[in-house]
Amino acid sequence: MPKVVTQSIPTKSNKSGAPLLDTLAQLRKVEEVNPLKAPLPKAYTANQSTLQKRARAKSITNAIVLKLVSIQSPLNKSYWQTYHCTRSILQDGNQIKSRYCNQRWCLVCNRIRTANLMRGYLPDIDAMIDPQFVTLTRPNVKGGYLRTTFGDMQTKFVQSKDALRKQGIVLKGIRKVETTFSEPREDYHPHFHCIIDGKKEAEALKAQWLIKNPKALHYLQDVQPCTDPIELFKYFTKLLTKSGQFLAPEMDVAFKAMKGKRVFQPFGGIKKQTEEVELTDTAQCDWKPEAAEIWTFEPSGKFSDWYNANGEALSEVELTKETLSLIEKITA
Repeated sequence: MPKVVTQSIPTKSNKSGAPLLDTLAQLRKVEEVNPLKAPLPKAYTANQSTLQKRARAKSITNAIVLKLVSIQSPLNKSYWQTYHCTRSILQDGNQIKSRYCNQRWCLVCNRIRTANLMRGYLPDIDAMIDPQFVTLTRPNVKGGYLRTTFGDMQTKFVQSKDALRKQGIVLKGIRKVETTFSEPREDYHPHFHCIIDGKKEAEALKAQWLIKNPKALHYLQDVQPCTDPIELFKYFTKLLTKSGQFLAPEMDVAFKAMKGKRVFQPFGGIKKQTEEVELTDTAQCDWKPEAAEIWTFEPSGKFSDWYNANGEALSEVELTKETLSLIEKITA
């Protein structure tokens, strides 16, 4: 995977001289976006630790896609691509090579995507004078209307931004689309999360959004100082409901609604970052002897890992009780 976890993210300083986004804190929070991180013994190399985190993500992803393929969705081909994502790792000497699926429901690829987006966008957020975290909502909709609702929300957002520009208010920020599924209502809650530079600009956007979306008057539209920009980089939909269930048909609706659409959209001079994950990657294997090996992922409870023909584990991970409990909830 791209060498994101081991690289520094450029930072700037506030008026007191202290880093606004400390590099080590950023790298730590890259892992906090995904609840798969567990403490690792210091004896493990950084490359081995990275592969162990990937093994946890792969174990959970396998449980997810096996539930998704069981519903015979139009996305089944893509779901099966995720099942085979980094299923085999080829070792050539001290190098290991993987192939990824680049799908949004893949936790392996999302770890890479999230780290890439954070590395690309956090310097721009750091450079903001007064970053505000803005939530813009719409009334809940049934699954059949989710994709068209996303499209209409995007149109109304652009209209709001253009209307403000004509008033002399130029917005600078990043917009992210999200949706959550409501079990009691059996519908979806589409919304935008944005980080906007300036309190006045953020409040103006909120007011203009309500003008363009009058039915949203009774739904929460929020503007708060942005104290934790990492919040923006969480997944576009929560995989588990509040009751702790993974509902494959409902998640499939959300994934179909977002197929081919961007989750993040910058504006106001912020450079657009790719949401694509490179399909192949080579990394150093500095904890195993040099060899020519094929390692295949095997779901084996807490010892789920990549194994060679002799039954030797590659990452030597031992899944935590929390990870195993999450897999059990998904497969229930």
